[in-house]
Amino acid sequence: MNKSGTVVVLGTFDGVHKGHRLLILQAFLKAQQENKRLIIYTFSNHPLSLISKSPQLLMTANERIETLQTMGADEVIRDEFTPTLADMSPRDFLVMLKERFNMTDAVAGYNYSFGKGGKGNVETLKALGNELRFKTLVCEPVLYEGESVSSTRIRETLEKGDIKSANAMLEHDYCLSGKVIENKHIGTKIGFPTANIEVDENKVLPKCGVYATSVNIDGKCCNAVTNIGTNPTVDGKKLTIETHIIGFDGDIYGKELTVCFQDRIRDDYKFDSLDSLKAQIKRDISYFS
Repeated sequence: MNKSGTVVVLGTFDGVHKGHRLLILQAFLKAQQENKRLIIYTFSNHPLSLISKSPQLLMTANERIETLQTMGADEVIRDEFTPTLADMSPRDFLVMLKERFNMTDAVAGYNYSFGKGGKGNVETLKALGNELRFKTLVCEPVLYEGESVSSTRIRETLEKGDIKSANAMLEHDYCLSGKVIENKHIGTKIGFPTANIEVDENKVLPKCGVYATSVNIDGKCCNAVTNIGTNPTVDGKKLTIETHIIGFDGDIYGKELTVCFQDRIRDDYKFDSLDSLKAQIKRDISYFS
């Protein structure tokens, strides 16, 4: 049976958190019930990147799109947010969507803004929907511990080191991915080799410290301990992300590694000696015992 019309879900979707997931689920159910196509419409770059520096992000553009593509939409559209798009009035933006996608329904979160200067809000969306003849579904906030879940709140939670709360709001583990690069090999010298990953500079880094994490090596999920910090015990200056993969000693230099954060174990601090550091790493690993 041919589908008639399109349900278009609107948003930036950084992190694809539990609020985004409910929004997309409601749009998916509506499209299924009414035999319509489902399109997720977003931007490849953060809209704030045209006005000021983009905020640190929970997902790279590729990670975000890959995740959105698993959520049942007929198509995920990501346009570049250009000066031309930024200059569109709220009405012109919606006319573009209606004509381009045969949009019969627009679905957005309670705090969605659009159009030049972000002047359009959900009330604007409803009013223009009546004028342009498409239906509007606005989803109410999803709460975690009594407050609305948002990408901004999750970023702040990660920066405080509260991994468990961030993961609960994301409904998945927060992950960092990057190429494994050479470092000082301090870990190898004390019997705990680490993979030092170089991550996208626009990604949010959890607060400096030591974390219980997991990595996937050749299809096998391995427990790991990850340190975000400057290696103060050896007078390090540069911030690094180093992961000791428990029970693994293979060569993975140059490979892409994804580290998923599960819990915060302790702060990053300076030890009196490498022996003291070694003893602490043993205690860190015992988290998994």
